[in-house]
Amino acid sequence: MRSDKERQSLLDFKAGLQDPFDHNCIAAWGTTGKEDVDDDDCCNWWGIACNNQTGHVTELQLNGCGLKGEISPSLLDLTYLTHLYLSDNHFNGSLPNSIGSLLTQLTHLEVSWNSLSGTIPNSIGSLTQLVYLDLSGNSFSGSILESICSLNKLRELRLYDNSFNGTIPNCIGSLTELTYLNLYSNSFSGNIPEAIGSLTELTYLDLSNNSLSGNIPQEFGNIVKLEKLYLNKLGRCSVEDITWLSRLSHLEILYMNGISLAKADHWVDAILSLQNLTFLSLDGCDLSQVTHPYSFSSSHVNSSSSSSSSSSNIRYLDLRNNNLNSSTYLWLYPLTTNNLYTLDLSGNKLDQIPTYLGNLCNLTRLFFDNNSALVTFSDFLKTLSGGCTSSALYHLNASSSQFTGSISDDIQNFLSLGQLYLAHNQLNGTISDKMRELPMLQRLDISSNSLRGTVIEKLGKSRLKYINFSVNNFSGKASDLLSAFNGSSVLDLSSNNFYGLVTKVSSTLNVLNLSQNKFYGGISFLCQTVDWHLNYLDLSYNSFYGQIPDCLWHLKELKVLNLAHNNLFGRLPASIEYLIQLEVLYLYNNNFSGEVPLSLRNFTKLAFLDLGANKFSNNMPDWIGENLLGLYVLSLGSNDFFGPIPSQFCQLANLQILDLSANNLNGTIPSCINNLTSMVQRGSLSAHNIHIYEIFETGSSYETDDYTDRAIVQWQGIRREFMTNTLRLLKMIDLSSNNLKGQIPNKVTDLHGLVALNLSKNALCGEIPHKIGEMNDLLTLDISRNHFSGGIPSSISEMTLLNFLNVSYNNLSGRIPSGTQLQTFNATSYTGNAKLCGLPLSKYCPGDKELRVPSPIGESDKDESDRRFYIGGAVGFAIGFWTVCVTLLVIRRGRHTFFHFMDTLENLVYVKVLVFKAKF
Repeated sequence: MRSDKERQSLLDFKAGLQDPFDHNCIAAWGTTGKEDVDDDDCCNWWGIACNNQTGHVTELQLNGCGLKGEISPSLLDLTYLTHLYLSDNHFNGSLPNSIGSLLTQLTHLEVSWNSLSGTIPNSIGSLTQLVYLDLSGNSFSGSILESICSLNKLRELRLYDNSFNGTIPNCIGSLTELTYLNLYSNSFSGNIPEAIGSLTELTYLDLSNNSLSGNIPQEFGNIVKLEKLYLNKLGRCSVEDITWLSRLSHLEILYMNGISLAKADHWVDAILSLQNLTFLSLDGCDLSQVTHPYSFSSSHVNSSSSSSSSSSNIRYLDLRNNNLNSSTYLWLYPLTTNNLYTLDLSGNKLDQIPTYLGNLCNLTRLFFDNNSALVTFSDFLKTLSGGCTSSALYHLNASSSQFTGSISDDIQNFLSLGQLYLAHNQLNGTISDKMRELPMLQRLDISSNSLRGTVIEKLGKSRLKYINFSVNNFSGKASDLLSAFNGSSVLDLSSNNFYGLVTKVSSTLNVLNLSQNKFYGGISFLCQTVDWHLNYLDLSYNSFYGQIPDCLWHLKELKVLNLAHNNLFGRLPASIEYLIQLEVLYLYNNNFSGEVPLSLRNFTKLAFLDLGANKFSNNMPDWIGENLLGLYVLSLGSNDFFGPIPSQFCQLANLQILDLSANNLNGTIPSCINNLTSMVQRGSLSAHNIHIYEIFETGSSYETDDYTDRAIVQWQGIRREFMTNTLRLLKMIDLSSNNLKGQIPNKVTDLHGLVALNLSKNALCGEIPHKIGEMNDLLTLDISRNHFSGGIPSSISEMTLLNFLNVSYNNLSGRIPSGTQLQTFNATSYTGNAKLCGLPLSKYCPGDKELRVPSPIGESDKDESDRRFYIGGAVGFAIGFWTVCVTLLVIRRGRHTFFHFMDTLENLVYVKVLVFKAKF
């Protein structure tokens, strides 16, 4: 007989839940609507199983139903439950406190991948029948209760991806039936308990991503059935005696990334004894410091041999970031057999490779990136092509290293090569014509080198799908990009010397970057494709001319559109309304005119909008503040906008940069300015400036890449470009060169996170807000050429980070306040205020007998002054050196790299003072 109490418990459970994704797992409970089904019988409901003899509910299976709500205590009335599966939902709250005292027959409890929090209930120790417990993928916190140690029938314990802390209790060694233990990614601290060595039935153990310390216990050698051992990033753990490892004869996978093996002599011998080991990862293990990595005779290590005599079965070997040099190859030899598929030697100091690496007939993936020693690329290729490796190698990543020379004809030997990454090296010369003969090559990244030549002729009409030739010295016409790279998904030719008209492009492209070249003519090629899946289009820094063609409905999937620094003009076309997926719209420095199209109000995903340095006109669009709430950059400066600043702009809570300078704005500064929440908060923002876009399809999904914003703003009188981390730190308002009137709203002093404020060249009046000193993150303040009156508030001396100040040409009066830096600014910062006196001006204040010398400063003030001196000196030197070298840097790539470095250095020195201050 079915239990009415259990039926009601299930209905009560259902009543407290939402199904926002309409998975309909529980929608029909109690309401099946079928004549031949007993609605009262809960055993017929979806996800419910009952005991055939007693009729009691024994299993509740609701995995992946998208349910939202709390786990109702009404479930605890299902006292005959043996299996409870609620994973992959959106349950919140905590586990019911009495779960252990009421559901005593549970054998399987799975609530993983929800939003549960709080601590584990004490009563869980009463679930003595449990064999499977999975709480992973939640936000549980606190320590692991010793009551869990009472679950002596437990075979699988999954607590990973939570916030558990404290130590791992020693009593965990009493769970002797465990075959699977996963504590990955929590906040456990202290030593690893030796008692884990008592879990002799374990086949899987993962303690990775915690804050553990001490030595890996020798007792781990007792877990002889282990097949998979993950000990990545444990904090400050080490291994001094590794002999325990050789006893784990069943081990197949071993990850020990970040554990110091500096004192683990003969570790290679221990690895070679593990005949079942196929995956070995020792990233960042101090292997270069091991005095005796092996005990076998060096005569057994012959780098010229054609194959290894060891019996290693390792297929994946990761030795990244160990400061290894060429002496490594003596002990690496026996670990590299024809079983090896992947070898990662990146992040080391290897200046060559041994000939035996050319004889690995199954090596398909080789990582040699981020090596700091000089290597000639042609020698590298010759060594690898000396045997059978060249016929097997599919993926070669040698980027961000010190490779020199050209891409030689030896590349033709790598007929299986499908992916080649050589970015950020010192390659020069040309690319071998043999490159286009590689039948499998699909991805090629040779960006940021000094390569030259007409690459289109050498690589055009190839099978390449991913092409990045950016930041080189390539030249020549590249007009017909449709026939040259038909079938490509990514084409990046930026920062080269390509020129000419672009007449055709491939409709298969997801990414097209032609920026910083010498292309000219119109951009009507955008109209030649239908159903274009373009995600990213950057044509900036060229000489494209004319109007944007009215065919943008082809580009419905576009996320990033950058047409800045060209000669485009006219109104924005009506078809721009189709670009509703845009996150970045960058039209800076063209000749666009007319109103900003009202259709842009539907661009609700827009985070970066820069229409600066054009001829847009009419009133400032108030709908920007009402609809584009995701904006963190709004740059409308240097246009022909007129009228007041819309108060709706105050609704842009994410706004980080507001540039309305050099227009014809009038009226007052909105008093609601303190509603710009991101400017009120101190510190850097989240990564608004990184945009993920699809590059091409792989199987059933798309691979992605990212675009990082860069913003050109007026910084201390100079147009500067900010990018990456400096852009994230920058919070500024520039309303300069308008016709604004009235006073500065007092609420502006609530913008504690503001770094730069420029109100110069307006008609503002009244006094400077007395609490302006509370804006003590300000680095630059310019209120010059207005009608301000009264004195300079004394609180301004509290702005100890102030690096640039200009209050000139106002009606200020009285003495310039004393401060650690106010007297160190040039007198021009204060000039044009007839009634202002005191240092650094040469005008006496009433009652002064002579110009006072600033009083000696204390040690802390001296430190601050010294910091400002060194910062100013460093930036001054950078700018001076930059100017002198303009005539010297005639090589294009060198010039590009140098200026990029100087821009970044200069901006970083200025803006990161915020971080410097926070440390004090």
